[in-house]
Amino acid sequence: MKQTSEVASFFIFPMLVFLIHLIASKILNLYLLFPNMDIPFHYLGGLSIAYTSAQILSHLEKKIITTRLNRMIFLALILSLTATAAVFWEFAEFIGDQLFHTNIQVSLANTMQDQFLGVLGGMTVVLIYWKMFHRAGLSQSLPKKG
Repeated sequence: MKQTSEVASFFIFPMLVFLIHLIASKILNLYLLFPNMDIPFHYLGGLSIAYTSAQILSHLEKKIITTRLNRMIFLALILSLTATAAVFWEFAEFIGDQLFHTNIQVSLANTMQDQFLGVLGGMTVVLIYWKMFHRAGLSQSLPKKG
């Protein structure tokens, strides 16, 4: 039970970003006043997904795998998971547009921009972790035995 609540706590940041987005768009109708408001939200979404991915990977290293992943693999996984989430988010928007005859994805350029911003948020987290690893002397791979 404790482990389940710990893992669930990793999702607070992305859920908060999504909740603020919903309030801004559906309740306050801020997208009508600021049409480009989705730009920071897609960036923050990517940032929050990357942070959550890093937290989950760290948890897996400590509790499940019990060994440290190669730092470059760790960073590549964060970016890959973030990019995958960004793609699937856009799939969900496309499916919503098709099923409910909405126009969330106003154009192909908008969709590509949204995906890029999500990945850019992920790259920001990767850069932060890379610097942390470098400062801590963990920029290489697995700890040496003996």
